[in-house]
Amino acid sequence: MTRTNFTVIVIVTLSAFLNVLADVHAAEPKRIPMIYSTDLYHPPQDPDDHYDLAILGCLDELEVKALIFDVATPGRKPEEFGKTALDQMAKITGKTPPPWKVGLPNPLRSPDDQAFDQPEEFQGGVALILSTLEQSEEPVVMFLVGSCRDFVVAFNRNPGLLREKVKAVYVNAGNGPRGNQTEWNVTLDPNAYVGLMGSGLPIYWCPCFTEVYRLPSPDDVTAGKAYSTFFIVPNQAELLAAAHTAVKNYFAYALNGLKDDPLAFLDKEPQPLPESARNMWCTAPFLHAAGREIYPANDRRWIARRPEDAKGDATVEAAVEVFRFEPVRVTSVWKEENGKRFPEFREAAAGTPTSIRVFRYTHPDFNVIMPSVLADLLESL
Repeated sequence: MTRTNFTVIVIVTLSAFLNVLADVHAAEPKRIPMIYSTDLYHPPQDPDDHYDLAILGCLDELEVKALIFDVATPGRKPEEFGKTALDQMAKITGKTPPPWKVGLPNPLRSPDDQAFDQPEEFQGGVALILSTLEQSEEPVVMFLVGSCRDFVVAFNRNPGLLREKVKAVYVNAGNGPRGNQTEWNVTLDPNAYVGLMGSGLPIYWCPCFTEVYRLPSPDDVTAGKAYSTFFIVPNQAELLAAAHTAVKNYFAYALNGLKDDPLAFLDKEPQPLPESARNMWCTAPFLHAAGREIYPANDRRWIARRPEDAKGDATVEAAVEVFRFEPVRVTSVWKEENGKRFPEFREAAAGTPTSIRVFRYTHPDFNVIMPSVLADLLESL
């Protein structure tokens, strides 16, 4: 073989290798930078936050650049914030935990409060949000569960930065487009909620309950009252039946409020899980942020996949619209009843500019579909 022929073969082989490598990278999901704010504790205040963290572990499309522990309960001890769950999930997924800080402890005095008067040791959350946005080369998705306080303060301190670097804000709070906003996350900090909804940022509003809430039914969809991400998992043990042992033990550790060595506990034989129901809220918004769609599978399950992954898969049918985000125009007024002050949302005048899109489930079987999707996600972890 001549040197020339050998060179040609090397070049062709290298070219083929690079083409294969390019195809592999093209098949990989583009990672979406995210800042995640959560009121995650151990022992949990509400274990739905542990499920949310696990869902994030399933969605490789989302890259959490920073995590803020929202201070929903100021009396909790520093060691009770969710670092335990964060470390466990890092072991399960093999991913390095994101930088994290504990957020501001006190409600804002007004929607435009910059909160410089709050304790220095709790200013790290706002600082982490601002530094993460400053360093990001592309727009970032914000996903807020809890009071929204730290994010709103970051906006109040540097609105220009957030307008430039925030791609979308998923806010899991409120009672839907019309009526009193007295849902739990709103009551944690009403001024923060009003400040966020009036910020002009691209908001994907995920109400936790409609003001007049009924279990999902075709009537709710028809009547347009389905502005709620809420669904119920009937049996947590059944939900996790096909999950890996470490995942089952992650939930057993949280749901039972255990104090054993958290990482060693993951390696034990599968521990008992409660057969009780679990209220859930954030699953559908996470799927939307990741760009996934929902498909019925041949085995009567429902699954969430990237469209490119579902294409050509004979085991799944065509994607089905289960929910959507619709533009909404709202204006807020303050109300006071029984000594409590809270915002009320009313429909704004037609033609009023809006940057808010509100979640609405559109499938009458939403409360059946979402537990199935969640079970499939957790099985993949």
